[in-house]
Amino acid sequence: MQTVQKLIAASLLLGLSGTLCPLPAEAASDRLVIYSGRKEKALKPAVDAFTKQTGIPVDVKIGKTSGLANEIRMEKTRPRGDLFISTEGGIMEVLAKEGLLEPYQSAATKAVPDDFKSASGTWTAISGRARVILYNKNLIAEKDVPRSILELTAPKWKGQLAIAGTRERTSLAWAAAIVAMKGETFAKDYFTGLQANGLKILTDNTEVWQGVGRGEFALGLTNSPNYHLAKKMALPVGVVYPDQDGSGLGTPINPNAAGVIKGAAHPDAARKFIDFLLSPEGQRILVMQDYEIPLIPEADAGEVLPAGSIKRPAVSARRLAELEEPTLKLLTSINPNW
Repeated sequence: MQTVQKLIAASLLLGLSGTLCPLPAEAASDRLVIYSGRKEKALKPAVDAFTKQTGIPVDVKIGKTSGLANEIRMEKTRPRGDLFISTEGGIMEVLAKEGLLEPYQSAATKAVPDDFKSASGTWTAISGRARVILYNKNLIAEKDVPRSILELTAPKWKGQLAIAGTRERTSLAWAAAIVAMKGETFAKDYFTGLQANGLKILTDNTEVWQGVGRGEFALGLTNSPNYHLAKKMALPVGVVYPDQDGSGLGTPINPNAAGVIKGAAHPDAARKFIDFLLSPEGQRILVMQDYEIPLIPEADAGEVLPAGSIKRPAVSARRLAELEEPTLKLLTSINPNW
């Protein structure tokens, strides 16, 4: 049993270089340690390019954004990570408020639009993912696809919609944005309507887009890069950026955000990595490899819909941070599987 537990622990600390990463507090002075809510395949190309350019080796601890944020809290007197990369901005605002992130501003971070970074300079977005409706083309004709999230409670979609639970922070940020835009009473009625309409709550976004692609669900609420991943696998999927008709809801863009951990052993390396991700090379990797939305205005969006073409809800990361805990309580009161 102890052997199994050791193997599990070791696997959680697997570095992107393929070596075991024990993440000691007294790690080598030339080594960058990243805590990442992004999956390994999403971050590895950027890490490899950064190491090739700078010579700085990188170890990455992969996990859920919420879980890693809790580890940063527990390690605050002796941080083991240098840089935190999250899947949305709300949790970064919370950590900043708790004094767990170190402010950093540079020419690179100043190029990021103000609504995608902290006013205090404690975190900045490195890219974005829009919250979209994915649909199976074999199950729904394009003319019948819902164009608003508000249509998803209609009886015609009963039992046909899937979403990831709130362990995926992008689902929680999406729900909090609805509360911010429409109020708690409206949001409660809406989420209750989804529940009554047979909403399927899955473990993560991968299950959502692959399930839609296989035809297990006609519709899925997920992140925009997943549409491109499904297309790459030749799955019969289409995408809708919902509520683009001027209704005021819009399509949220969740930032992948980066912040230097307070008291980090290697803050200079962490700052260099942030600047690299926001450089033309870093942005090109995130867009072309991971289909993420570039947030630097002059960056090439490739086949990805650029941020300037998407009508978004006017909700700040600070407001989302304030609403995420009450939103989570609201969701779990309707269905504990959230």
